[in-house]
Amino acid sequence: SAFISFGGGGAAGTAATATKHFTQGVAPVLLASFISGLAGALAQKNLQTSSGDAKGGRNAYLFNMEMCSASALILAVSLLFTADGSRIRAAGFFDGWTPQTWIPIVTNALGGIIVGLVTKHAGAVRKGFALIFVILISGLWEVQTVGITKEQIIGGALAAPSLWMHTAYPYKSKTE
Repeated sequence: SAFISFGGGGAAGTAATATKHFTQGVAPVLLASFISGLAGALAQKNLQTSSGDAKGGRNAYLFNMEMCSASALILAVSLLFTADGSRIRAAGFFDGWTPQTWIPIVTNALGGIIVGLVTKHAGAVRKGFALIFVILISGLWEVQTVGITKEQIIGGALAAPSLWMHTAYPYKSKTE
């Protein structure tokens, strides 16, 4: 994603463009990556660590419901201050919904449950590599249907060695 932010367009090479690419491209991607990694590590620790009488860590389904509740609360508060919130208050929450509206809702919910279970049983690092693998499969499909860009080649060239290094030299705890 960071390499895509440096893509063509505009007055390339100017200081203003370089600053814009960094502040609106590279910096947000790096910050999001850091926050995502931190959240994955904290979620893994929370799901895998036993507390009290619980053996084998927390219940992944309950953890997902807690996360969903927090997200729903934040969304509900944000709707108090937006035009969408005004429209929902006037016409109702389900106004304009069709059966197709449920497709992304259900797939997102199932995906969240699967991510929670994978994080609990395999860990955040393996979940990240599984995500990279799925992106690779998606990219291969896109190459067949649309074509390939230099940014995709660079991204693949960076991701492939990291996958190989993690597989070839896995972490060994000090107790082994």
